[in-house]
Amino acid sequence: MPVGILVIRWDNEIGPINEGFYPETLKITNNLLTQVYSSHRYQSLKPGFASIALKNNKVVSFFSGVGQDFISVENYVVALILRRDEKPGKYREVLKTIAAEILEKIPDDSFREVLPGLYYQLAKV
Repeated sequence: MPVGILVIRWDNEIGPINEGFYPETLKITNNLLTQVYSSHRYQSLKPGFASIALKNNKVVSFFSGVGQDFISVENYVVALILRRDEKPGKYREVLKTIAAEILEKIPDDSFREVLPGLYYQLAKV
């Protein structure tokens, strides 16, 4: 089961911003935000998946896209923080569903309310 869910927004003046995460015990650093966001932007401006291996964890994430080609809202990343021994590929399908639900709730800020339920859905994967 993933360690947590993380939602990142890009701000052109500040850089990556932690918009929300679950569980509350998750330790999120600016370095993590930058690594996850950068893994997408180095590849493409289009929506898509990326996965990275870090010192203690792996991350699989979905980028909403930027410019003319984006899903729901521009410049957001929904990421699953995984244990080092987990395979990111097995979470891609469920991440697609979870990201769609989170991204559509960004404009009215209701996405934070669904993070705990979505996190516990991941236990079934």
